[in-house]
Amino acid sequence: MRWLRENAGLALLAFGLSFAVWAAAVWEEDPPVERVLTGLPIAFQGLGPERIVFEASTEAVQIRVRAPRSVEGTIGPQDFMAFVRVEGLEEGAHERPVEVRSRRRGLQIVQVDPPRVRFHLERVERREVPVSIQVLGQPAVGYQIAPPVPTPARVQVVGPRSLVALAAMARGKVQIDGVRGSVELQVPLEAVDAQGTALTALRVEPERITVTVPVEQRLGFREVPVRVTLQGRPARGYQLTELSVDPPTVTLTGDPRRLEEIGSAIATEPIDLSEARGELIVQVPLVLPAGVALVGSPAQVQVRLRVEPILSTQVFQQVPIVVEGLRPGVLARLSPEAVDVLIRGPLPYVEGLRPDQLQVRIHVGDLDRGTYTVTPTVILSATAVNLSWTLIPPSVQVTLMPAPTPTRLR
Repeated sequence: MRWLRENAGLALLAFGLSFAVWAAAVWEEDPPVERVLTGLPIAFQGLGPERIVFEASTEAVQIRVRAPRSVEGTIGPQDFMAFVRVEGLEEGAHERPVEVRSRRRGLQIVQVDPPRVRFHLERVERREVPVSIQVLGQPAVGYQIAPPVPTPARVQVVGPRSLVALAAMARGKVQIDGVRGSVELQVPLEAVDAQGTALTALRVEPERITVTVPVEQRLGFREVPVRVTLQGRPARGYQLTELSVDPPTVTLTGDPRRLEEIGSAIATEPIDLSEARGELIVQVPLVLPAGVALVGSPAQVQVRLRVEPILSTQVFQQVPIVVEGLRPGVLARLSPEAVDVLIRGPLPYVEGLRPDQLQVRIHVGDLDRGTYTVTPTVILSATAVNLSWTLIPPSVQVTLMPAPTPTRLR
């Protein structure tokens, strides 16, 4: 003990040198680095349920952090908490420092930007205000809207008492461009003052309500579908496969009694289908009664028609197979020697085919002697348009062998 008392200074010096050597080694092995983190949200501590902060100069801060290089890559905003203490503050404007606390050991906060925040502190109040719905756009031509019906018609605004006192209504907006019937929508609300300026610091309860906008047809207007009038028949072997009209409905205006006499649809002038083939696009006038007019465009519509061949089939049975490319001295034996051919295609072409216009061939010029399975080819001497065929059976067996040598008579 006496030695320790007499050499305490030396012992402390030795300890200090040892610690310095250790710290230097750690510093060299895992040196500290700095990193900047942005967007760290500020929490206000000590508010309670009856007070609220608004018009804060900032809602988040940027911090500079010092940490060992080994953990620098794992650091994020979730490792820190930024807060402002408001316990004991009276209502009104304030400026307070921003404190930042680390949730992990070994992290040092070097800088906070901004270091202070300005804000207003007030008591929370609520008040009931009426709902006002603003209708944007116009319904379809010939339609009109009645006043929108919000459900509920009154809601609560909640927030700082000075702003609650300014709230005149809760406003919602409804878009109705081109509608032809009543609409029912879920509409978000915002609190506004008497001049229509949004009070964003206030909360509306409920945030969304149901709004019904009645839309009805105006007197002297009527929307009806277009009925295409056809006459004649397509060319033989053809059929109408597609018919469309643009627009499919039109709005008419005129004497209400004449509008009621039109019936369930408005007809076009007749379109002649005689000898029609392929796609047809025609502009066709509407048949409008006297005193009735088409709203918004000339009294005609565009009609698109497609006339296509009726598909048919014809079977040619036991069509002989012709062998091409047979070398001299070689004999071909087929099994079977004939096939059935099923032809599919447009009716006029299929019905006009004759057996003498059809030939089934196989080519053996590249084959040596032996037995092979070959797929025949169908040849049509007539003009073929969109025809397809199926062979029954789809392939044949051909055996190539030496031709027998003629026997000499003595």
